Amino acid sequence: MLKINDKVVFREVEDKIVLINLESGFYYSLNEIGCFIFKRILKNKNPCEILEEIKHSYDVSEERADQDLGEFLDTLTRENIVVQYN
Repeated sequence: MLKINDKVVFREVEDKIVLINLESGFYYSLNEIGCFIFKRILKNKNPCEILEEIKHSYDVSEERADQDLGEFLDTLTRENIVVQYN
């Protein structure tokens, strides 16, 4: 499972989410689909559940949704915004 790192603070501003990684000092602004995914991580959804919700909410192929979700989660993990837990 994934969870938001305790060292990350965030705030929803209009239609975006702004994140600050307090460990690195970097900040990020998420677009619509990034916000969609981030909110599902907050709800303890696993990647398979998130993928299903993307497919049902957006007009995108399963292959494209899977690739984009994987890349986004890889970036969040690499930047230490999300961490794995059991």
